[in-house]
Amino acid sequence: MAKINKHTESMYFLDALNLFVEMQWLYNTPVTDLLTKGLLDLFPKEWLNDLQMLENEELNDFVVKRTTKPEWSKSLKVFVKKCISADQLPAINTVLPTILPKNFQIGLSCKKQHEIIHLAHLVHVQCTSQNIKIIVDLGAGLGYVCQLLYHLYGYQVLGLEKNQANVNNARNRQIKLYPDSLAHVKYNCCDLACNSVEIIETILNNEFQKNSNVCLIGLHACGDLSVHASKIFRDMKRARFFIMIPCCYHKLLTTKDITINISTEKQYFNNFPLSNCLKTVINNTDFDIGTFLRRPFLRLACQEPADRWYNMSIKAHNEHSFYVLARAVLQLYATKNGFVLQKKTQKGTRKSQCLDFETYVNDSLNRYILQPQEKGKLQNDMQSNLDMHKKNIIELWRNHCHKLKIVEIYSGLQLMLQAPAESLILRDRLCWMKEQGLKTKIIPVMSKHLSPRAYAIVSQKE
Repeated sequence: MAKINKHTESMYFLDALNLFVEMQWLYNTPVTDLLTKGLLDLFPKEWLNDLQMLENEELNDFVVKRTTKPEWSKSLKVFVKKCISADQLPAINTVLPTILPKNFQIGLSCKKQHEIIHLAHLVHVQCTSQNIKIIVDLGAGLGYVCQLLYHLYGYQVLGLEKNQANVNNARNRQIKLYPDSLAHVKYNCCDLACNSVEIIETILNNEFQKNSNVCLIGLHACGDLSVHASKIFRDMKRARFFIMIPCCYHKLLTTKDITINISTEKQYFNNFPLSNCLKTVINNTDFDIGTFLRRPFLRLACQEPADRWYNMSIKAHNEHSFYVLARAVLQLYATKNGFVLQKKTQKGTRKSQCLDFETYVNDSLNRYILQPQEKGKLQNDMQSNLDMHKKNIIELWRNHCHKLKIVEIYSGLQLMLQAPAESLILRDRLCWMKEQGLKTKIIPVMSKHLSPRAYAIVSQKE
């Protein structure tokens, strides 16, 4: 039976909850509403006094390395200490020098190559100790990891994927690029849920005719899939090892359909919190987690990590703060004048927009429709009012453009909360698995510079 230090876990969860209640002004509202909700006005003045004086390199170090200065305000230094304490994710120290074979590099980005080689290595290290020869990949996609596990280490692999088109493409790639694996790597369409154990075992028996122990794995299992996989592992007797790298926490399903404005609606999720320990801590406080552990919190947890500010240039900072503030000004104009911004194209932004604000406005008014909020109100002829809108938006920009540095500081503080947010989610899952009697740990797998979701939950049965 896996041991849990309930006191230590409870104290960690309580401290983390207090941090996110206190700092929800940094993350609980979409950044597009930075101005409409007056978020920049919530800054403690002493924090701004300290942080606006920082040079570019100092700001980077503050966010990435969490370095502070003795003369800074006590409350700012306390915030940094709380972020450090709430980040219980293990440090990432080593990166494999291994390079993928050339025929595995076809069509794959450096990021994807990095991810599959590191996951395959971790799976092999763990499975070798238990003499496991069969792997089940839950959410196999196009089968990149499946093929690599056979090619490098000789495993038999079953790839399960709910999207039939992905299954077809994986099989076609296999026939074209890896025909020698046809008897050893199998792909099946399967929409996985908590109660999918019998289906998985049936497919396994049909494909490999062996009743051997297996290892369940998943690379960047989206939303609830990683939690479903944990429950499948708990209930599946043949499954002895479990290696899951979750992602897209913000795609977790709520307990009911959300139809009200995301900036005001309370939200509760089916699979977060998960552990009895965290649930007990919440029940023993007066916190309403539906108000601050909402989808924006989950989105924060799966943002790029603070490491992306490592050695970030002044130019890159300027471009980022310009885009964030420009989009916020556009939102402010729409809100003030009774409009909703409706995209005409799939992407609302382009790099070319960041040349100057007039370019940004011209591009934005071609890519968005200013739709009246009031039902029954006829939309004005957009083209005839285009010059008027443009003029007014540019004037609004002039009233707010002095806030560029503050916007970037806001973004930096938000980044500092990313690791604590992801830590809370993963520690909750870790605790749940230990409550199920499973020996479990969190293992750093990848470089955060290449793959933001870099941690695996690794579990085994005694």
